[in-house]
Amino acid sequence: MPSFTITFDESEKPSDWPRLRSIIAPTLLVDYTSIGKPKWPDMSATDFMAMVTDDDFLGDPCVKTQHLLGATRWERISDTEVIGHHQLRAAHQVYTDASLKHVKLRGHSHATNEHYYRKVDGVWKFAGLKPTVRWNEHDFEKVFKGSFKK
Repeated sequence: MPSFTITFDESEKPSDWPRLRSIIAPTLLVDYTSIGKPKWPDMSATDFMAMVTDDDFLGDPCVKTQHLLGATRWERISDTEVIGHHQLRAAHQVYTDASLKHVKLRGHSHATNEHYYRKVDGVWKFAGLKPTVRWNEHDFEKVFKGSFKK
């Protein structure tokens, strides 16, 4: 599971959206209630990809991010389901334009994250997430310009 988790984190780069799409389950549990956003108990892979690649979220060409995993604990639910409990530091920089030459603002988050994994047709897939933010640094609230539209 550790190498799969690294693959997921690395696939959040805009140039690697096909890689992300290839490792997600057909449906995902996406629970953003701890950060004041909705919970989607059965989000389709298509809707998940549309959300994360949106220009108001990770698809913004002026936003660069890196999610660093700390300590991890694995919880086996069944032969086809596992929950990874991960410490996470998510660093974000927003640039003034797509040239990425001048930093406009920074916003970093320290959190724990439940990542859900499900075996689909014999292959482990990323099946959702539930972050719990411990604290944020700098201007994290300004990083995404209206993501998670209601």
